[in-house]
Amino acid sequence: MESFTPWRYCLLIAALAVHIFALELPPLVPAVQNYIAVDKPAFRLSNHVHIVVDKRDANSTTDNGLSLIPPTLLEFSQTFKADLERLFPQTTVSLSIDVAQDAIMNSAVITLSLSESLNSTLADASFTTEGYEMEVTSTTIRITASGSKGAFWATRTLLQGLVLTGGQFPSGKIVDQPDWRTRGFMLDVGRQWYPITFLQDLCTYASWFKVSEFHVHLSDNVAPQGNFHAYARFRLRPEDPALAGLTPHLNETYSREEFETFQAGCAARGVTVVPELESPGHALVITQWKPELALSTDPTLINLTVPDAIPTIKSIWKEFLPWFHTKQVSIGADEYNASLADDYNNFVNEMSDYIGKESGKTIRIWGTREPSNRTSVSKNITIQHWDFSDDDPFELIRSGYDVINSEDSFQYIVMKQSGSFPQQLNQTRLWDGANVNTGGTWDPHVFDRGNASNNPNISDAHLKGAIMAVWNDHGPTASTFLEAFYALKQGLPVVASAGWQAASRPNHLTHDEFLAAFPTLEASAPGQNLDRRIPSKGAVVVDYDLSHLNPVGAVFVKDLSGNGYDARLEDGVLHTPLGSKGHNYTLLIRAQLTGAPGTLLSGPDDSLGLEALPDGGLTLAFTSSNITYLLSNSSLPALDATRRDIVLTGTENGTSAFVDGVHAGDFLISIDQTNVFAPMAFVAPVQTVGGKAVRLERFIVWDGIQSVAVVSRTK
Repeated sequence: MESFTPWRYCLLIAALAVHIFALELPPLVPAVQNYIAVDKPAFRLSNHVHIVVDKRDANSTTDNGLSLIPPTLLEFSQTFKADLERLFPQTTVSLSIDVAQDAIMNSAVITLSLSESLNSTLADASFTTEGYEMEVTSTTIRITASGSKGAFWATRTLLQGLVLTGGQFPSGKIVDQPDWRTRGFMLDVGRQWYPITFLQDLCTYASWFKVSEFHVHLSDNVAPQGNFHAYARFRLRPEDPALAGLTPHLNETYSREEFETFQAGCAARGVTVVPELESPGHALVITQWKPELALSTDPTLINLTVPDAIPTIKSIWKEFLPWFHTKQVSIGADEYNASLADDYNNFVNEMSDYIGKESGKTIRIWGTREPSNRTSVSKNITIQHWDFSDDDPFELIRSGYDVINSEDSFQYIVMKQSGSFPQQLNQTRLWDGANVNTGGTWDPHVFDRGNASNNPNISDAHLKGAIMAVWNDHGPTASTFLEAFYALKQGLPVVASAGWQAASRPNHLTHDEFLAAFPTLEASAPGQNLDRRIPSKGAVVVDYDLSHLNPVGAVFVKDLSGNGYDARLEDGVLHTPLGSKGHNYTLLIRAQLTGAPGTLLSGPDDSLGLEALPDGGLTLAFTSSNITYLLSNSSLPALDATRRDIVLTGTENGTSAFVDGVHAGDFLISIDQTNVFAPMAFVAPVQTVGGKAVRLERFIVWDGIQSVAVVSRTK
């Protein structure tokens, strides 16, 4: 649910109070390469804006990136129109195809066109279709780009500026293009289930910051620790019956139609999906299907000397290559057995040849140091560096390999807990830790923090950019799918900005600028609602008083908050017009309990209920992705048949429960069934309230964390 919320009106009022000639370019994320200011009135959104797409270029898909399904300039412009309408609903927006040069003579016009003469280049001096120029006057904005995606990135620049200034953009000229083509993020989908709609929303959020690639790690396993049946998943649902054994858990797979729609949705916002099907390591899901392929010393590794090993892997790729709309895919090829170095190198080269002949695509692999003096990986294969123990990225670059920077000391996250990696990117290191001696801001050319001479120049053509990585080492129970967004939402824009503009550029984004802009930009990212925000006029989001209502039949229930979220009570269950309330929140459930287990709250992301304990008692429990999480370290009073006030507080750092004003416990998860615990951050499910386990009297949701003592005294 999106709206033009009160803070945006505050920004608008503040902007109108500024002298019209004093408007400066706000801190955009990423920053633009060049901005030439002019001392003239700023462009200001009026009641109506007209978007004109040059008729010569409307159907152009000019794009020299990885996507095989690049949108047309018109399609990108239609997305821009929808975003502008979402962010500024008081402005009506029209769109037409016409001669841009003629249309620019009118007022309140934004034109989009392409130009072959625009010399947009990456840091390595190669041409890019992601560049653009934007000329702004008080009444018009003219966008000219080197390719359709470049025009789309220009609209991100424009929308960010409008959001940050309350509907204005300073007059002048912007000339902008990325320094690197690869500006991406990776999500481990193999060890945690993510709804395909969530992946689409991540693409939408990422594109707001000009991210170009979403690397989707589609197969993996947790560490077996001697258990051959440990959690292992392959997320694509094969149509060939011969591959059915690869995906016994069909409810945890994506169909071809779903994956096609996902890729198209990402492409519509300038993001290319790069799929990874991991082998011959991290391949327990394959050896569980075909145990005879497993290496005897490690079932997660495929024994490449077994005659059927490589044909099996090829059969998997043959099935799914037609699904993938990118010029490059990842075969993983991570952390294999060093004693089989030649077999590994030959396998990687054979798969590169096979995929190239089958589909015309190139491949990338994770950096893996295989000690062989006889064989090596072909130089037409891109190496995704992640750790110096597995490769030397600068040596690879000097040897002629294309390299992507995923150096783990800067760009790795492990969800919930790790002895080696953080749970969010280390902002201090990114902004002031590129060198252990001199500090400095990180960008993709920095691999080695300790030795600056062991890093390539930003202009090296073999340095392709950077991808941050989010890993789920601890499997599906350690986190909810939304917690992945909380983990990456602040780090991803920093990595994307560094990939757009090298730290050595004079106009590069500073930490202070980022901190000033990010809260507003994160809250405004159009086309998604990963924060699960609910617009509210005040601190109280919804307030339903049912104490005097007959729970039998269907009854209208007025929302007392003033927000108009009126509900319907039907057979004891309250049906609201809402879904989930994101962080931060406080909620009160005042109800007569029946003493039986059952649902208290439900929503599209999770549910809250009463769960039976072995001793016959009850406890509170959240359920997310069919996994139930009981209240931990609980001092829960007996939830028998009596009237109770249940209060929940939720932040991105955890969820707590209170009963009758007393702290009852927190929702924690044991990491890998050890004595190490991590908090669970659940959103508040507010789609339905009540059920057979309760007779509901009052339900209130607040935005923000409220005093539990005050909440419990609510009349």
